[in-house]
Amino acid sequence: MAIENANQEFVVLGMMSGTSLDGLDLTVSHFIQNADSGNWSGRIESFWTVPIPEEWKVRITALTEGSAVEWHKASVDWSEWCAGQIKAFVNFDPIDLIVFSGQTVFHRPESGWTGQLGHGAALHAAIDCQVPIVSDLRSLDVSLGGQGAPLVPVADALLYPEYEACLNLGGFANISCSHPEDGTRIAWDIGPCNLVLNHLALRAGRAFDENGCMAATGEVHAGLWSQWMSMTYHEREAPKSLGTEWLASEFWPILKILEESKSLETNDLLATASAYIASQIRLAACGKKTLITGGGAHNLELLKLLRGVRSTFVVGDEISVVLPAANVIDGKEAHAFGFLGLLRALGRDNVWNSVTGASKNNAGGALWGYFDQRGT
Repeated sequence: MAIENANQEFVVLGMMSGTSLDGLDLTVSHFIQNADSGNWSGRIESFWTVPIPEEWKVRITALTEGSAVEWHKASVDWSEWCAGQIKAFVNFDPIDLIVFSGQTVFHRPESGWTGQLGHGAALHAAIDCQVPIVSDLRSLDVSLGGQGAPLVPVADALLYPEYEACLNLGGFANISCSHPEDGTRIAWDIGPCNLVLNHLALRAGRAFDENGCMAATGEVHAGLWSQWMSMTYHEREAPKSLGTEWLASEFWPILKILEESKSLETNDLLATASAYIASQIRLAACGKKTLITGGGAHNLELLKLLRGVRSTFVVGDEISVVLPAANVIDGKEAHAFGFLGLLRALGRDNVWNSVTGASKNNAGGALWGYFDQRGT
């Protein structure tokens, strides 16, 4: 029971799975709001990654060409599968709230809609309504004309204010920082990251390029690097965001056309992609002191390119890289989604229009069940 004028503390289970389908990330996090200052702090108490079975990867990927019936059936089944994972790993007794980000399959904010597989109601029912759930965090922002992504920058600003920028190296690379003129939070998807690197590694029969070792032995293909660097997306002003549709329509066709005459070596492709990714990140970060998290933070070659001096194929200022503890590197996004869901349950804005371009700040997400706003 919370005491009047005391700090409020909440225990939240955050759940997220990225576009690269590496796994379902689960964090149990403690969030505290200081009664005097109103400032928030948070810590990850525990973190797990549950591998996503191959049959689910195939099923989710196929949904882009599936029927409405297949979508709704998969949404319920995915929710029930996720419920089974959290029941296996988590003691619900101390948990005040569960935040279910869903699995992004479609993302078309320019058309006014986005599609995250998973339904909060189905998850809530599957855990016998033991804990309230917040889900569907993106849809309201998209309906308000925003990108619906990235969402994590609100958590970056409130939980990690000591860093000039926060960079997540997931399926896509996205960054958040303060606007140099007015101090508002801005953020955007920089470009692809692990989705591209992992896809290229599959050409050599590997799920990913461990430590970037394959890229480190390859040679950059100048023509391909130049074409990727010149894509029109990179010329657009923020806010902007990406989905897998962009990769299919804009990114991969460049490589396909180039390889019509001659296939390129996998290591060379990985070297080229790594140089392109690092260059776009360096151009976005502008040398800031940057907290780096996500699966790409384990890619030693990519980190080397971010820190190193300029070269022919690595442009932009070198970054002052800050790597946190391992559970933050891997769990920060689930931790952040937990915080965003908590803000929604408290009836507070969890999306800022300076980040997404929506017509107004908003409190996105659907709440299922009863939430005690007094905290733990």
